[in-house]
Amino acid sequence: MTLHQSHSYPIRGFFYLIQHRSIWRYIIRALIIMILVSIIISILLFLFVFPSQANGLSKYMANWISWIISFILTLFEIGIIILIFSSLYIAYYMDVIFDAVWRQETMIINENETRERILSTSLSCIKSFLTLIIFRVFLVVLTSPLNIIPIFGTILYIYINGYYYAWSLHCRYFDLIGLTFAQGKHFVEQNRLDYTRFGIVAILFEMIPFLNIITPITNVIGSAIWASHIERFKQPLEHPRSYLLSPTPTLIKEEENDYRRKISEKEKVSSSNYKQVIENNIYPSAPPIEKE
Repeated sequence: MTLHQSHSYPIRGFFYLIQHRSIWRYIIRALIIMILVSIIISILLFLFVFPSQANGLSKYMANWISWIISFILTLFEIGIIILIFSSLYIAYYMDVIFDAVWRQETMIINENETRERILSTSLSCIKSFLTLIIFRVFLVVLTSPLNIIPIFGTILYIYINGYYYAWSLHCRYFDLIGLTFAQGKHFVEQNRLDYTRFGIVAILFEMIPFLNIITPITNVIGSAIWASHIERFKQPLEHPRSYLLSPTPTLIKEEENDYRRKISEKEKVSSSNYKQVIENNIYPSAPPIEKE
């Protein structure tokens, strides 16, 4: 086993899902929960919200029109609620799938650490998730008009968004090994080309009709495999764990201030001439001054 080219991992994630049935149960469980939640939300809104809206609208329009508009509004409300829930739930479940692959691929080399960190939800992970998700949504909205330009616009859109998409998929990895947001950001920037290549292939997969139902999951699996290979085969000086050994900016600043303070104190001390040394007996072994 070696560290492969980064753009191969989205493809490896696809075949990994086919070969490892143990991952299927997470997907089936997620689908069952989503279906149940969707049914419950629909029933509740049609039982309580739908008639209330229709009765309220009937004061301003014909009764039959109010029921039609209320029906359309209720469908829209159901869609919004399910979208919000699915976004949060899928984001959580992507971490569950990442952890499952991570356990299978790295249990041998870091079993104790995996047990300690596998359920962690650190502040850095939350910050990474929120920052990147919000920025990605903003970037997708901003760059979507590029798709109007045939071929070249789509290529540019994929290139711009690929880097940040790949970074967001490795937020969980950085959290598992204890990196802060700044440390993870620095590692990604140092390996920008690799993350861009991974992201380009991953986004291309998600643009394929019908296949894009499953590719968000296979991309997560691919990112977890890539992370496990980085963990095993990355050179020590290039390994993300090397950032854990580096001094923090706060520590560096404190040392710099302490060094400046010591230099300032030394400058305040004036040097003594030979006569002062003898009179004050600073160096007892110094030869005495000869009298004329």
